[in-house]
Amino acid sequence: MLADAASVERGKLFVHGGGWDNIDVAAIPAVHPTMALVLIFQIDYGEALDDIPIVIELLDEDDKPLELRIEGKINAGHPPRTRRGTPTFHPLALPFNMLTFDHEGGYRFRVTSGDDELASIPFRVRTMP
Repeated sequence: MLADAASVERGKLFVHGGGWDNIDVAAIPAVHPTMALVLIFQIDYGEALDDIPIVIELLDEDDKPLELRIEGKINAGHPPRTRRGTPTFHPLALPFNMLTFDHEGGYRFRVTSGDDELASIPFRVRTMP
């Protein structure tokens, strides 16, 4: 989901102004002051000790990649006293400041691991009179 702000502290996710999908702007191009991409990964027990590659990209409505691309790895491990087979949930909050949008229309954050698309978080930028 998208939020005005978010953080993860001691494994807990804190979200402020979350769950929106439109950015209303006065004119194009527009600079959005701040937003956060909020994700929760479910890591299967057998994957918890592996490095899981993650790529997060910002795309326009034609799926053209924009300049924002983040590559990383998740290695969740097993929390103490985890029962065999129990998945782990790994929250992630990524703040973005001063993102520029060159046109109205649809955008999305695409989250992938290898060839698998794990999530797509769509939103629209629109001018308001």
